[in-house]
Amino acid sequence: MRWCLYGEKNGGSQQWARVVRWLRETRPDVTTVISYSDPSVGHTGALYRACNWLWAPTWHRLRPAPSGHGKWTDGGKVEAVKDRWVFCLQPDAERAALLSVQDDSLRRKMPWAEFRERTGGDFKKWKSLGVDGGAL
Repeated sequence: MRWCLYGEKNGGSQQWARVVRWLRETRPDVTTVISYSDPSVGHTGALYRACNWLWAPTWHRLRPAPSGHGKWTDGGKVEAVKDRWVFCLQPDAERAALLSVQDDSLRRKMPWAEFRERTGGDFKKWKSLGVDGGAL
């Protein structure tokens, strides 16, 4: 996933909204989009958060791997850990199990870091009805 931004106000979220509409119309079989940001080069995930993506940490983010965060095929060079971001297009009964950290000790130590589907309804719907967001 790459964004091509030209400095327009809300350009990233507008672009993503068009992509979501296109995906839902042309690929109704796609339930989930996953992307990664690289904090080691200053990519904080702010655009993902602004576009309602969910942070779904991998175990590498939560605990250093014995191999020093793993090695990729780029000449064995050790790469920095990336943050995983998830956008849920359609309901998917398997998504939470697939994206969950499969490490019981990490889940006990950091329950806040477990991937969870959003619940509580549609914020925009409640806001349009005049319900305070803090009441959700």
